[in-house]
Amino acid sequence: MKRLTLSRMLAAILFLSGTIGMSAQEMKGVDGQWSFTGKLTNSADTLYIIPTDNLKQLNEMVKTNGEFRFSTPLSQTNVYFIVTPSLIRNEPGGFSFFVTAVPGEAVVAEGFCDEEKPCTGLYFSGSKFYQYYNEATIASEKVVESENAQAALDFVKAHPDSESAVLLVSSVGCFSPDNLNELLSLMSPDLRNGRLKSYIDKEIAYSKEYLKQMELEGKSLSMGSMAPDFTLNDLSGNPLSLSSLRGKYLVLDFWGSWCGWCIKGFPKMKEYYAKYKDKMEILGVDCNDTVEKWKKAVSNNELPWKHVYVPRDSKLTSDYMITGFPTKIIISPEGKVVMTIIGEDPQFYEILDKLFSEN
Repeated sequence: MKRLTLSRMLAAILFLSGTIGMSAQEMKGVDGQWSFTGKLTNSADTLYIIPTDNLKQLNEMVKTNGEFRFSTPLSQTNVYFIVTPSLIRNEPGGFSFFVTAVPGEAVVAEGFCDEEKPCTGLYFSGSKFYQYYNEATIASEKVVESENAQAALDFVKAHPDSESAVLLVSSVGCFSPDNLNELLSLMSPDLRNGRLKSYIDKEIAYSKEYLKQMELEGKSLSMGSMAPDFTLNDLSGNPLSLSSLRGKYLVLDFWGSWCGWCIKGFPKMKEYYAKYKDKMEILGVDCNDTVEKWKKAVSNNELPWKHVYVPRDSKLTSDYMITGFPTKIIISPEGKVVMTIIGEDPQFYEILDKLFSEN
């Protein structure tokens, strides 16, 4: 996080000294449109730009004359995910980053991206909304890093009318929630009640939901408790019960074909399954999918362990207190919870190595 902040500060110095492209004053947006221009050094020749509210909408951008260009009709503020095809395919050399998109605005992203230093040198410029975008991003990073809202409060005090301040609402709300009302009060009435009001309110709601999920994570199944039994259909449509798998260690992997981090973790999971399959079983528990997408994902990723499908009306994720994907739950041969690991965390594999070196 520190390296990212310092590199953006360096990019800002280069920008002010005239070594980086066009200024905010030279960029104008088009009503009802949002446009993105990328001048990315050492990047792929193709990128996907994906709205975070519809991750299935992969808009392809091809580099022309050293630039990526994209524009789209836009009626409300959204966040776009810029990603290389290699990262989607779980291949080395990929990178990704996010950009906030506002109707009627245009952004230019300039800098260096690669796998080792993913987009650490990016500098954003463009039309009105992006005038203070870099400074707001740096302030947001400091809030997340320190869980202290001071950098965000200082930014809004200095720029009470800057629309880029909306970037700080969720970071303060999630990591320093006691200061959220103070942050909002520092915004000018024109900003707080202007064209981005609905987006600000959405970010406030998001931060409250995030805190709620963090609270739930602290209430995951306790170690040593019996894992709730269930029976679901496997890939052949036959019922498979959790209790039938007792006798050796079991990993429940809650995942979905739509979950990028779930898919990204499969190569390592397959490596450890091959290493310890005589001592453990894995049961993939697919959630929030159609049967067709579930089966296709299992086949495409060549997953060798057992699998079951969770119907939409099932209460299984509530029973297991699942708050994020992937979630892996290690269960003992007797059916008791050993550990819950949320997210694609290297700790999971360290736990397996320690567990099976002792058995």
